[in-house]
Amino acid sequence: MIENRCTRQAPPCGSARLVTLYRRIMMRPRRACVHGLGIAALLTMPVAARAQEARVRVGPNILVSQDGNAPHVELMVAAHPTNRKNLLGAAITFTGSGQNTACKTYASTDGGITWLDSSFPEQREFGGADPQVAYGLHGTALFAGLDFAKDETGRQRGWLRVWRSEDGGLTWQKPAVLGYSYDHEQIVVDHTAGKYASRIYLGVLYGYPLYTVGVFRSEDDGRTWIGPVAAASGKGIRGINVTNLLLFSDGTLFVPYSDFDFHQDRPHTAADWHSAMAFVTSSDGGVTFSEPKPIQTQMYDSVSARSRLGGSPVYAVDHQGEKYRDRLYVAWPDPRFGKFRILFSYSTDRGHSWSAARVLDPSVPKTALQYQPMIAVNRTDGTVGVTWFDTRDGGDGVRYDEYFAASVDGGASFLPPVRVSSESSSPLGAGNLALTLQTLQVTPDSLRLSFFSAGSRWVNGGDYMGLTADVAGTFHPFWADSRTGTFQIYTAEVRVTRPDMAATHAEKPKVAPPLQVRVRDVTKQIQVVSDPLMYDAGTKELRVPLRIRNTSEKPLYAPIRLAVLGFGTGAGNIYREYAPTVLDTANGKQGIGATVDFTSAVGTEGVLLPGQQTGPVVLRLRLVDPLKVPAFHVLVTAGVAEEQP
Repeated sequence: MIENRCTRQAPPCGSARLVTLYRRIMMRPRRACVHGLGIAALLTMPVAARAQEARVRVGPNILVSQDGNAPHVELMVAAHPTNRKNLLGAAITFTGSGQNTACKTYASTDGGITWLDSSFPEQREFGGADPQVAYGLHGTALFAGLDFAKDETGRQRGWLRVWRSEDGGLTWQKPAVLGYSYDHEQIVVDHTAGKYASRIYLGVLYGYPLYTVGVFRSEDDGRTWIGPVAAASGKGIRGINVTNLLLFSDGTLFVPYSDFDFHQDRPHTAADWHSAMAFVTSSDGGVTFSEPKPIQTQMYDSVSARSRLGGSPVYAVDHQGEKYRDRLYVAWPDPRFGKFRILFSYSTDRGHSWSAARVLDPSVPKTALQYQPMIAVNRTDGTVGVTWFDTRDGGDGVRYDEYFAASVDGGASFLPPVRVSSESSSPLGAGNLALTLQTLQVTPDSLRLSFFSAGSRWVNGGDYMGLTADVAGTFHPFWADSRTGTFQIYTAEVRVTRPDMAATHAEKPKVAPPLQVRVRDVTKQIQVVSDPLMYDAGTKELRVPLRIRNTSEKPLYAPIRLAVLGFGTGAGNIYREYAPTVLDTANGKQGIGATVDFTSAVGTEGVLLPGQQTGPVVLRLRLVDPLKVPAFHVLVTAGVAEEQP
């Protein structure tokens, strides 16, 4: 770990050269100087005047999954109904027995800065899939997932279980077992003031070859379950699959689904590459369901069908707002205009009619692909947030970034989209192409061995990504990020602000920069932390993803930079002769005097609040000897508010 305790006192390292350099830096007059004159410039350079506040404000990228270099796919996230600091996520991970896939949950009690992961004994031996998370009306954390275990005949089945946690997802109780042969479960909790408030619903797919969508319900906070009650059927003609369930303001349950052709033995034409979206409702708490009604049509093609590139339609409803109450929203990927685009539609009459499908982001470059959408509505002002993967910044049509766009007028228009991820991702990176073995007992006498990787099965990062909004109105995207070549879970705070919304964000006020900010030594006001390191023995290159955490009680403003003062372990000079070469630095220096710039990792606000940490900035080092790596002695500078006379 890089040492970060240098202060205005001479560092206790015993190196005359380091002491001299340190004194030169710290004792120089604090005069104005231009960029590029050395480390001393970091201490005197004034911060530029800041642009007016953006409408969409993105915080630093946070690595959620700190549990190894294994792929994490198919993500979900939920926000506590009353505590904005408690978030709960889940993913399929390649961390099961024999590197099989198993689900894990990730809980945060500080608003998404740090996360605690949990695994489940029921998924250890044979693995698990299809993670879903939610919070009960009074804050009980819920996790639903499929795990593979043997039935009474010895055949391996996909069992559906629901776990409960009464401490926000930090620890979990024994699960409720709902049976086997279910697929693609989708969970929703009634947080309305309606007749069935607190009821929990779980949509499932079952009954091949009829393809039935059914709904379980729980009336006791997830302890026991009733069902499933059949809600819709493909009747053996078309396959159907349930998508995310919603609730209107009066507690009416909205169950959307999409159909598909499951007859693999017949030739297909271009006309076959489509999927009809439809829905049913229940006004009696999931006991009976209405006749199906149409929504829209999703187009796709043979390539996307095989690769699962596009993703399914996703839905949201404003069940608490005043102006747009019970307005429904849907977004989906669709190549009908030549390239995959995120299309969007809404309904003002609870699904009886829908607006014409339109491209959500008309500004997207013609060569870019957009896929994997998720949608959410915050409860504070009815803002609609949509995230998706976008290849416009990747440069090769394959690398992607997480993007976000918001509507503050009920879906009539969207603000210009913003990039959320600070680095592009490679879905075909080395970690995602690592093969794993899955065993499945098809019958008591038949065992199937399957080889697959995250890249071959989930090239789009999973069947869905996560997005939620907390009680204060802040959005929290939860995406499969592959900047390292391995799908990991990343998140970031995304806030949408406008003058008439100021009062709704009272819990997390905007931080206006003071009139005078100057860059100062803040080494004693920060902590240097790291994401997992990566080492290539062939090239002797060490990649160190560093973050700066503000441990003070005052905001720190960009630019935030780390400068290398010297090398040496112990008394200050051990292994000094093995000092590595520092690559890709902000000022081009490769040893003492090299600087690393964290400005791009602070987020669009350009400010690091107390307790927050920056996104990761990778420090690239070419080592002399991996067994003899000296400690780094560093100085960290940032913008600090000047006291007014």
